[in-house]
Formats: sequence, structure tokens, C-alpha cells
Amino acid sequence: MLSSAIADLRAAAQEPAVEDAPVPPPVPSFSPPPAPGQQQILARTCPEGHANPPSRDTCAVCDAPLDGDAELAVRPPLGRVVVSTGQTLELDRPVVVGRRPRSPRTQAAELPRLVTVPSPQQDISRSHLEITLEGWHVLVSDMATTNGTTLLRGGQPPRRLHPSEPVLVVDGDVADLGDGVTLRFEGIR
Repeated sequence: MLSSAIADLRAAAQEPAVEDAPVPPPVPSFSPPPAPGQQQILARTCPEGHANPPSRDTCAVCDAPLDGDAELAVRPPLGRVVVSTGQTLELDRPVVVGRRPRSPRTQAAELPRLVTVPSPQQDISRSHLEITLEGWHVLVSDMATTNGTTLLRGGQPPRRLHPSEPVLVVDGDVADLGDGVTLRFEGIR
């Protein structure tokens, strides 16, 4: 018996080895980095792929129920701005509005969109108002202008913005820059 077991082992050792099936490469356990100009944000995603704030239970776009935990996703536009001059801008990155706007000297991850508005009376500064996106929030800041910016919110008295102090914007807010130029915030999430 022992001799037959040894013979079986010798025979097996002389047979050509059977190659194992190739092992597929490991799947990365992280999301790829966003494309240039896109920011990632913690979000709950609906079955249609719409990113939503982690606090929501239903999708803001399609009303589908949101299941599961929040994960990093590309930040969607957080609303839009309708300028009294007729322009409509998606809030997908920072914005600087003025009669000759320039990008602020900061180390921001995203370059702002520069929006030029008319100011025949020179009431509007070159760089007058900055709109920034932080997380799921839209903020406005008066850029230390001479004539200031007034925020109009339904049911509240007009509020003059303090220079360089960010203020949270809600859906329906209007920023009055002067010289008849206003910015209306719509679809703010």
C-alpha cells in the first residue's frame, strides 16, 4: 500500500502542472478623482444618479426615495442665478460679478466665472460680489465695495451685506448691486 501511494505521488510529480486561471486585477476601493474643474461632495445618490445632500430622504430632482449611506460624488449645480441683464448662470463653481471683475487672489480649488454687468453711474465696483459654494450651500460676499450690496429676502427687511462677510443664500433671494443690477437666486438646493 505504501509503495502504491509513493508511486502515485511520483506519477503526479511527473505530470505537467495545470495552470491556474488568471486572477483578475483588484478593483480599486475608491472613486476616481473628479475631472478638472469638478468638485466632490458627500452625497446620497438616487437610482437615476442625481446627487443629493446627505440629509435628504427623497431626490430633489426626481423625488425617488434615497437609500443607503452618503458617499463622495461630483457636486451638481446648486441652483442658478438670473441676472437682471438677462444672463442665467448655473451655480457649478464660484462667480465674481462686477463692472470689470477679476479673480480674487486666493488659493481656491476652482477659478471663478467672471460676470461683467453694466454700471453707467459707476455704482457697481469692478469686482463687486463673490458667490461661493461650500458643501451644499451657496454664499454671497460683498467684496469690500464702496456702495455695498443689499440682500432682499421675502418677508424680511433689506439687509446690507458687511464687506467680505459670507452670507448664506436661500431660494428666491435677490442681491441688489446698484445701478439697477440685481441677481435672483433660483433652484437653490
